[in-house]
Amino acid sequence: YIFTHSTLLTLRNITMKSILLIISIVFCGVANAQYTKLLDFSLVTNAITPKGPLISDGTFLYGMTTDGGGNDLGVIFKVKTDGTGYLEILHFAGVSNGSSPYGSLISDGTFLYGMTGNGGSYGYGTVFKIMHDGTGYVKLLDFNKWTNGSYPLGSLISDGVFLYGMTSEGGVSNFGTIFKIKPDGTGYLKLYDFSGIPDGSQPNGYLITDGVFLYGMTDAGGTIGYGTIFKIM
Repeated sequence: YIFTHSTLLTLRNITMKSILLIISIVFCGVANAQYTKLLDFSLVTNAITPKGPLISDGTFLYGMTTDGGGNDLGVIFKVKTDGTGYLEILHFAGVSNGSSPYGSLISDGTFLYGMTGNGGSYGYGTVFKIMHDGTGYVKLLDFNKWTNGSYPLGSLISDGVFLYGMTSEGGVSNFGTIFKIKPDGTGYLKLYDFSGIPDGSQPNGYLITDGVFLYGMTDAGGTIGYGTIFKIM
């Protein structure tokens, strides 16, 4: 085929119009997104300052707040995906069950599992489980700083046998730990003590796994001092 100059100009104009049409469709789609507010957090009516993400069981969304509730130490709540059915299933109380959770919950279908960043018997946080309706609460672990870590700021993960998590401080060097524990509270084992340089310190997220290694990050420490990415078996 032989294209004349006018034909090429026509093709170029068609191409430009197609690109502009695609861009306009994309932006119109964004502009017309159907945002729906499901809940306003309020110190007076429910709780405040949620830090972690939600999880879902298909009917309810479950989450936690670091403050508010009956003791102003945070709550565990659930709410339906249409915004109805809001219910606080636990009010954190400090010594007895922890306070100020920063991560999210995980579920095995029967229990919800999570951690608090403070509270518990020693004031350094807890690992707990609770049923979806708010019954059956069990404190699985009290963090005590030097032996098993302190101030967990992330979430747990599960491999079906153990729960795995990290603390942002505590342990031998007070730079945080990696640990595992069974869902019934037995089998606790500290897998690693962070030492700052060169391995990192103050992890505050959560771990992931490929079935062989656990992968994670630290917020500080490392050779340069600005955090690390690591893996551990």
